[in-house]
Amino acid sequence: MNRPEHELLFSIARREAEPLDLKRPLDWEYVLATASTHGLIPLLQKSLHSLKADQVPTSVLSRLKLQSVSNLSNVLHLLGKQLTVHHLLQQNGAPVAIFKGSVLAQMAYGDISLRQAGDIDVLISPEHFDHTRKLLESLGYQMTPPLTNAQLASHLKSHCEIQFMRDDWLTVVDLHWALAPRSFVFKLDTEEVLSRLQTVTIGGGEIKTLSTEDSILYQSMHGAKHLWRRLEWISALGETIRAAQSIDWDAIIKRAAEARATRMLALGLRLAERLSRINVPVELNDDRSMDNLAENILGTIFSVTGAADSTETNLYNLKIMDRKRDALASALRALFVPTLTDWSAVNLPPSFHSLYYAYRPLRLSKIYTASLWRRLSSKGAA
Repeated sequence: MNRPEHELLFSIARREAEPLDLKRPLDWEYVLATASTHGLIPLLQKSLHSLKADQVPTSVLSRLKLQSVSNLSNVLHLLGKQLTVHHLLQQNGAPVAIFKGSVLAQMAYGDISLRQAGDIDVLISPEHFDHTRKLLESLGYQMTPPLTNAQLASHLKSHCEIQFMRDDWLTVVDLHWALAPRSFVFKLDTEEVLSRLQTVTIGGGEIKTLSTEDSILYQSMHGAKHLWRRLEWISALGETIRAAQSIDWDAIIKRAAEARATRMLALGLRLAERLSRINVPVELNDDRSMDNLAENILGTIFSVTGAADSTETNLYNLKIMDRKRDALASALRALFVPTLTDWSAVNLPPSFHSLYYAYRPLRLSKIYTASLWRRLSSKGAA
């Protein structure tokens, strides 16, 4: 049986919380820590704010209020910056979409403050990267980390995003030219996504963002890619569906098939149905297998912590990817294709850039061997 703390967090993880039963004693320190881990602090504060004073300790309400005020301050800061970035890119002819963050909060919850602030996610056409980079630099942002020409060319080919940062408040623009790296097969074409954007009014300005259909598919992929380890991701997906005035489900199913993401979509929809109590009027071929996986995810979501290791991720990809060979290709690319971490770990001259493809598996082997040794040592000590 779920802990009462878990039942509370499941109840508040939606736009309008279910009636709360707080008769049983709760470990409030655990509630606050777990809510923070799962991105639920704003939703928790919204739900508990309306309760009677004797149902929640005053100290808990005070801490929630302080965290929510701090989050709102960060959200408003990022909103101002993203409006500036969006306007500048549009003015200079760069097709652009802002997604996730406060835009998703507005679409899903009707309130920009109900998602925990992070960074500014910007989607552009790959061919506009150099142009966009110069525009961001004109605003004081710098690519982080700096890359050589060879490293950048490799990164643009194999990955999907890189950060641009400026000093004030450590504001980060996460610049995307694709919606997933090549090491995670998801074939939703960037140019097509940018051709069917919608406009969201937020903070007194208009922002272009993903269409509702593309947002649902993207959220399903994003959650699957990260093993659905954050409850708010499921909540945001469910509330996006609930809040949408209309959804072209035939288009979503067609795009999912073209993106090789039918199973990811099925899993996301099953999770959203269970958490947000919504009815999704479509059935996909893999609903049954994804039903079982959804039950397992929700049953263990509060017990798994930290990032998954490569073995767990590879086994998981075999379950959620439409084709087994895509899961194998993802595993091989993750093993051999160099990343920002590899380039930061050792600085090779441009003429030796190809050696990074040999260096990466050696570096990973060292890391995994050390991790395995620590596990065996701890078991032996026990």
